[in-house]
Amino acid sequence: MKRFIAFLLILILSFSFAACTNSTGQKDTALNNESMKEENGNSTTNDEKNTSSSTLVVYFSATGTTKPLAEYAADILNADIYEIVPSDPYTEEDLAYYTNGRADREQNDSSIRPAISGGVENMEQYDTILLGYPIWHGQAPRIISTFLESYDFSGKTILPFCTSHSSGIGSSDSNLHTLAQNANWLNGRRFAGGTTKEEIAAWLDEMGITPAKTTSVAVFDFESRTVMLNSGYEMPINGLGTYSLHGDECINSVKSALSSGVRLIDTASAYGNEEEIGQAIREAIDEGIVKREDIFVITKIYPGDEMANPEASIQACLDRLNILSRKHS
Repeated sequence: MKRFIAFLLILILSFSFAACTNSTGQKDTALNNESMKEENGNSTTNDEKNTSSSTLVVYFSATGTTKPLAEYAADILNADIYEIVPSDPYTEEDLAYYTNGRADREQNDSSIRPAISGGVENMEQYDTILLGYPIWHGQAPRIISTFLESYDFSGKTILPFCTSHSSGIGSSDSNLHTLAQNANWLNGRRFAGGTTKEEIAAWLDEMGITPAKTTSVAVFDFESRTVMLNSGYEMPINGLGTYSLHGDECINSVKSALSSGVRLIDTASAYGNEEEIGQAIREAIDEGIVKREDIFVITKIYPGDEMANPEASIQACLDRLNILSRKHS
């Protein structure tokens, strides 16, 4: 448990140390974000627009049945999504079964390759491809063949899924393997129209497909006055700095701040007041002023002797704070 908390502390230390060493840049960013909020009427600013996903959800949905399932998967996996759009859109007449319409003729000729409008940029960045399509006459629509022959899938994992009213996935996925022979094909699954997001999540979990990691750093919400750290925790933007506080003045100031609603306390080994900070927090917890899980405590180690053995230095900080005991956890 202590090692886990120490790891979380390292993440917080990194964020805090960057803020301390680049305060001017941080202030400029905050001002720019505030202006953006006023101009756009949006209280949430995402500083990580440049995210990079290694998972791509690709789908073709002529009647809209496959589309929501693909969107569920992309949302669950934090993945990019790409819709296969035919250059010549399908009409209801084209899709009418057993009328010798366009879809019938395409499915009866395995060499047909309907043209696709647009394409995937930077296909090389994706390691995992989810490929969704409807079942047409027991097989994937020929436009799926067009897509697979348009890119190099060597070394990529492809997980197919299909939608149909009654037909199973059958050989529709295995028949696609020859079009991307150097890919790692996983066994696909058929879903009915109206499949829920929870069912898609359960299937992805079963297949071992996990959410893609992003490179985003922080999301500032000026309405709630919090920032979402890349660890997934929401940290208050406003807090109490304790650089000059010591002894009873430090203890009383921290408790007063917590009583007033402050939920971020900042200290450092160099401040020499970690023990008082810890005492104030323990007393506040015991007195019912605050719960441990509701507050953030930032401490820092500095270049020099402490960095010679950072793990030991971090543990020393935790020991001085002494707020990780079971009683106060």
